[in-house]
Amino acid sequence: MPPPVPRPAGRSASIAAVPDGFSRSEGKELSRFQNKEIARGLVSSTRVQAAGMVAAVGLQTTAMLSREALFQADGDPATAARLNHIVDQYAAYVGNEVARFQY
Repeated sequence: MPPPVPRPAGRSASIAAVPDGFSRSEGKELSRFQNKEIARGLVSSTRVQAAGMVAAVGLQTTAMLSREALFQADGDPATAARLNHIVDQYAAYVGNEVARFQY
């Protein structure tokens, strides 16, 4: 797998742009640290995007379920209470799924 930090043309494949005064081993270590941070950032941003998508879809489906519950209840308060409980449980489930994402 190629390293996430692109190598400048004409430079050694093992060392990217290393500041002057760094030894070869310090340059390699710097490159490893840079690659590690870039990878960590990519993973974090992917998790944030996934959590956002789950939240958006969950919000939309909760709204659809709520509207359908209102339609199905047809003015009956007992049926509306039972259906609203189902909608509330679904909304809590969606919230828990979003909360499971760790950034």
